[in-house]
Amino acid sequence: MDQNLRVLFDRAVADEPELPLVDLVGDAVVAGTGLRRRRQRLVATGVAAVIAVAAVGAVNVATPPQRSSPPPRVPAAFGMLVNKDCGAPAGETATDAVVFLALKVTDQQRSAVNRALDADPAVGTVSYESREEALRKFKKVYVDAAELDEHIVASQLPESFRVRLAARSQYVELAARVERLPGVEAIIGIDCPAGTSASAVD
Repeated sequence: MDQNLRVLFDRAVADEPELPLVDLVGDAVVAGTGLRRRRQRLVATGVAAVIAVAAVGAVNVATPPQRSSPPPRVPAAFGMLVNKDCGAPAGETATDAVVFLALKVTDQQRSAVNRALDADPAVGTVSYESREEALRKFKKVYVDAAELDEHIVASQLPESFRVRLAARSQYVELAARVERLPGVEAIIGIDCPAGTSASAVD
């Protein structure tokens, strides 16, 4: 009985078409290599992403947040303090000039600038304006802007000398001489019509 079953089995198998030989080990190696490469690519991508995030974080830590800029040493509102009939800043056509002193100007520097302006042939008349006087004029111009009054104090505004030039053609030479003086922050020319004051307020 067992013998007959064996014979029948052999005949049944003999009638079946031959299956192609398969290299199971080779296929497993190839599949494993593919998996390994995909895993390496995923790991590399993950590492690159972590490095990118870390770099962005480092830049954010290294770069401090932008803070509001400090008040300008020469007031940004200077244009509003000039008579609307005048033009500023002006160059060769300037009739007047404002010499702004540095916030940390010393008494000696202030006196030296005053003497230099008094002796300069380009200067017709000169007057000194303190920080307190500048603040008074500033508040007079911006009387409707309470938020500015709350934040602007005299110590933020520069002292200055107000100059009426002897002649229009002399501003450029005067500016070249004055801006080199210790204690001077800036000099700005103003072009006003004849008989007009450069200041917007008294």
